[in-house]
Amino acid sequence: MSKFSLFSHRIFALILLFSTPILGIIAANSSALAVADRSIAQRITSPGLTTPTAPTPAPRGTVEESPVIIPVPLPKNPLPGSTKPANSSPPKFATNHTNRILAQEERDKISAYLRTRNISSNLIVNNLPDPRFILHDTSFIMSPSLLDRERRSGRGPLGLGVNAYLPGQNNLVIARPNFYETRRPTTTEFEKASDILDRQDREQLLRKAWKSTNEAARSQALDTALANLDLSSAEIAAEKAGAIEKLAADSGRIFTTATWAIEGICNRANNGDRSIAAPNQQDSLSDACGSLGEYFKIRNSRVKSAVAVEIIQVGAISDMGNQNTCSASNPNIATLPNPPYSDNQYNSALALYLRAALAAGKFPQATTHFALDTFDPEAHCDPRCFNLTKLYNSIASVMGHAPGSSYGITPSYGTKGGANNIWWDDNICHGSAP
Repeated sequence: MSKFSLFSHRIFALILLFSTPILGIIAANSSALAVADRSIAQRITSPGLTTPTAPTPAPRGTVEESPVIIPVPLPKNPLPGSTKPANSSPPKFATNHTNRILAQEERDKISAYLRTRNISSNLIVNNLPDPRFILHDTSFIMSPSLLDRERRSGRGPLGLGVNAYLPGQNNLVIARPNFYETRRPTTTEFEKASDILDRQDREQLLRKAWKSTNEAARSQALDTALANLDLSSAEIAAEKAGAIEKLAADSGRIFTTATWAIEGICNRANNGDRSIAAPNQQDSLSDACGSLGEYFKIRNSRVKSAVAVEIIQVGAISDMGNQNTCSASNPNIATLPNPPYSDNQYNSALALYLRAALAAGKFPQATTHFALDTFDPEAHCDPRCFNLTKLYNSIASVMGHAPGSSYGITPSYGTKGGANNIWWDDNICHGSAP
């Protein structure tokens, strides 16, 4: 369906979990798991899903939560320009609360509500200027075991970079509990800042910087990129090897660890450190890093200001057919549940939104992958058929805000990227939009 842009890195990260000595006890099954992981990561992270892959089917008798799909959103969508000042008490009228600083009574309400859900409210308040709460759908059914593996891999550059997963019936899975992380993989092209520097130009500049840097500086940059992230020595070694391989290649995707390493190199270069350049490569290094400076700044700002949530949803019927679940005319789209999302999933989204608000110290902008990545030609459309109005109403109810209050983008239901921000087709979504 969507989200294939992070394919190689996510695959690498998931396979790593089953290839280290620490997990040697499951070595007998490593080959089959690697094949399954490759399919899972491609489905979850690739936009448009135009190149189908065939995952290993679950063994007969395996109990899995129906097919889950991870969808993809669309346009460049900046937050409102100014932060609304804190009030001694919340407004009594319906308003869009995006970016409004939490009043103390609202903090207390959120903490009390999270306790009823057994969700930790012990968070560092980040005081971010423009926090976002990004809704995705998986377009692929993830089994409990896969969700647990993602939870265990939610450190540094490992895993898919998703903060939490919302199954249809089971408890939500928080994979990365430190909301608004600065060191995690990206989940959208918007977070990658692909609207600032497109992938082809970005990868060319990243490789140029790497090839213009001496060996000692390269090694130090990789060490620094992976320090203090709770990674094992085997995980660090694997991440380094993968990053070196990608950066040394003439083409191909470059992912999180490699990007962090180049950022470290360019920070030194842009601060005038000439000792890191390879012989006769000072000008080349300066040129590459000069062109990457703004990209790194914007990328970091977007990553650390976002909480990414994946709602488990079905995707394609057959792995051999058209995988583009953003096309309403595609006969290979699996039938979505009716209603498309369960009350359990809406309640989980509510709890996570409130936790994200508590961590930000203000109400973040609820938005969708469909809304954020509209500039990306590889269409993203998740979460399909999601009733954002229902989520807003539930937030308002818990917070005691006026009916009709909202907490992010103004919902526009339809299938046209750039014009709509919630993908909705009446036939696929079992009825007309809210």
